[in-house]
Amino acid sequence: MKIKKNKGIDGKLDVAWAKLVKLRAGNECEYCGTTSKKLDSHHIFSRQNKATRWDVNNGIALCASHHVFSSSFSAHKTPMEFTEWLISQKGQDFVTRLRIKSKSISKLHAFEKEILLKELEKEIVRLEK
Repeated sequence: MKIKKNKGIDGKLDVAWAKLVKLRAGNECEYCGTTSKKLDSHHIFSRQNKATRWDVNNGIALCASHHVFSSSFSAHKTPMEFTEWLISQKGQDFVTRLRIKSKSISKLHAFEKEILLKELEKEIVRLEK
């Protein structure tokens, strides 16, 4: 089975979103602080939720272990522990607001995606300075 690569504006938004999530975290795992070369940008609420797919507040930078692999704490293998930790770090109100936003219906037109991409790129440039 061939994995489809993101193309076009959605792919550019995915790349910019992931980079911005990592930059906002200082290029460190937000759980353990490691500056591992394998740092992932994890969607708190699934990227399938269009309303929050490219919202940087819906992202958290995690090392590969804490994103996927650790059986003691990872966003994917221990979701309850991850959620409890996230609430302790960001607060219940933050998580609730993000959950509500993730459930809303959102359809961005091409021009809106272009505007969003420019906003993400501008923030990337600001944080890279």
